[in-house]
Amino acid sequence: MYFPSKKDTWLAIIVWGLTFLIGWQMIIYNSVIGYIISSLIIGMLLWLWFGTGYKIEEGRIKIKYGPFSSIVKIDQITRMKATKSPLSAPALSIDRIEILHGKYNSAIISPKDVDNFIKILLTKNQDIQIENDLINNQSD
Repeated sequence: MYFPSKKDTWLAIIVWGLTFLIGWQMIIYNSVIGYIISSLIIGMLLWLWFGTGYKIEEGRIKIKYGPFSSIVKIDQITRMKATKSPLSAPALSIDRIEILHGKYNSAIISPKDVDNFIKILLTKNQDIQIENDLINNQSD
């Protein structure tokens, strides 16, 4: 099952503002190198915006963030908790979940449908500890 990332308004303003600003600069400054660089930057921004999500399949969470990806094995998840960590993560919202897995690994994500995401994970691994504030702190 696929879960798109929750998207905050402030981040939408930044991403789309930069996209339009760079696009405007491409129109004003007529340069082949400028077109190439601007197109690459716009492409990356849009890829991150539309290509960030989390897919649960085959006992794993496949995390996609534009061209980047990682995998978390569900049977290795020990704990999940709410976080508002500003650290770089494959999340388009500040309402995030920190997934602790393996011995010392963690992943920070922001699925749009947190309750259903957690429910599906718990059907695959009942040993996951869910901190109380995880569901209460997530707002739409």
